[in-house]
Amino acid sequence: MKIKDKAKPLTPPVPAGMYFAVCVGIYDLGNQYSERYKNYSRKLLLSYDIPSMTIEVDGKQEPRQLSQEFTFSGKSNSKLREFVSSWAGMQFSDEAFGDFDILAMLGRPATINVLLNETGEYSNINTIMPMMAGMPAPQTPTPLRRWDMDAWDDKAFEDLPEWVQGKIQKSTEYQKLHAPATEVTVTPPEAAQPALAGQMFGQYPQLAQMQ
Repeated sequence: MKIKDKAKPLTPPVPAGMYFAVCVGIYDLGNQYSERYKNYSRKLLLSYDIPSMTIEVDGKQEPRQLSQEFTFSGKSNSKLREFVSSWAGMQFSDEAFGDFDILAMLGRPATINVLLNETGEYSNINTIMPMMAGMPAPQTPTPLRRWDMDAWDDKAFEDLPEWVQGKIQKSTEYQKLHAPATEVTVTPPEAAQPALAGQMFGQYPQLAQMQ
């Protein structure tokens, strides 16, 4: 019984190719820890529906969806800046990209190129481009959702997909926000030892006589 044979994804990957897509989710994930780099960095998640391809979910046909995670960075060589520039169809200056509101891209259509990983089990967005001129924008029934970690809203958080909530709950911001409000008193082991001994002697007087 090999672990790799049991750990395969249950959902088949989106086949490689070009698709018309629409951005249905933009999520600020807060500061996330990277096991690979052993540090924290602010993360952004972009989710796209592919309306032309569906999958059955709870008895309903839902559009296939792909997501891409980025580190918030305004550097000219950052993956986020390269991705957004290609999607918007324009090159940003440092100042323009620094002032750019990524939430403005919510609901915006795109043409994405999907590639499979080396095992063929997972699909990823390789490149993104604007829609071709004159092409109708794809339509999706999926509600558009956004999340800004700096503007916490309990109701909005509850409306997020569970898997997105799970990612946000790993952030340092979420952990600080939901830390216990009351101080927890912990008795040091050396202080607890005499009290424990006293309890034992009270229950078993013969132990005290042996001391």
